[in-house]
Amino acid sequence: MVWNKMLRNKMLAKKLVSVFALLMIPLLLVAGCGQNAAGGSKPQTKTIVGYAVMRMVDEYWDNQIQGMKQAIKDSGLPIELKVADNNNDGQTTLQNVQSLLGMGAKILIVSSPDAKVGGAIMDLAKAKNVPVIASDVPLQGAYFLTHDDTEAGKIAGQYAGKYFNEKFKGRKPVVALLTQLSLEQILGKRVQGFEEGFKSEVPNAKFLPEADAQGLRENAANVMNDLLTAHPDINVVFAINDDEAMGAASTVEARGLTGKVAVFGQGGTGESSFQALLDPKSPFIATVAFQPFEHGVTGINKLVIPLLHGKTPPQTVLSPLKLATKENAAGFLKEFKKK
Repeated sequence: MVWNKMLRNKMLAKKLVSVFALLMIPLLLVAGCGQNAAGGSKPQTKTIVGYAVMRMVDEYWDNQIQGMKQAIKDSGLPIELKVADNNNDGQTTLQNVQSLLGMGAKILIVSSPDAKVGGAIMDLAKAKNVPVIASDVPLQGAYFLTHDDTEAGKIAGQYAGKYFNEKFKGRKPVVALLTQLSLEQILGKRVQGFEEGFKSEVPNAKFLPEADAQGLRENAANVMNDLLTAHPDINVVFAINDDEAMGAASTVEARGLTGKVAVFGQGGTGESSFQALLDPKSPFIATVAFQPFEHGVTGINKLVIPLLHGKTPPQTVLSPLKLATKENAAGFLKEFKKK
């Protein structure tokens, strides 16, 4: 009987061990997973790409940044994009460049509002052996992500000339030009292209001296008011970006001159540009869309990634241009909202 009792206790012990083992399997699996996560290879260190951007409050630059982020995400590469706002100021740009380099940026992207600080930017980057990509505004010695500014102006000018001949036939063509003198080196090409394109359709056009609106919507509204006071015969306005164009258009509309003055821009900066084109009350007639989201994607895919892989990309990379008008703005807006 003692033997039988011992045998029964031994069998019970085996069953308990088996049950205990089964209960432990999930715990071991969970522990194993935790061990792999904690004890496996360390997360891959991200490479910092710094972007000292012109002015983040503007849709153009914000959409460009979104395009860059999307391209980085799609690439699957361990890249971290750090962005600093230059706020349209040269000295702030220099401070941002120093800060981004101090964070360990391996590639520097810069859209500088002041050509005068270009040399200092390049010196700072060179001291750290960091390649520089200039976005939209050239820096000597940097890779250049841009558009064909002369062609962009020409596309707008040709369309404006045809519009004038159709809508303002019989009137003397008087053209106001809104620019940003601090970036005359690059933006002057847009003005030159517009003049060339417009004169190809309207040879007798009179162009007023360029007026500096500093690239800002609020400034453009004030400058346009002064221009219309001094030159009430203005019937065409060209602005070097859409912010200036929309500022000028707001003044034209406020003066009750819609239908008598037509405004043309550059940029296709985002939702506000296309909504303004779709507004039947707005004298904003057309712009050349620089497609900033695609511009950002292009910068990452054709410049940043090749540089990180040790390759030498082209010195200049161009993004495509498209004409946006009141007739096709709805399509641009639809595509924009998908992103």
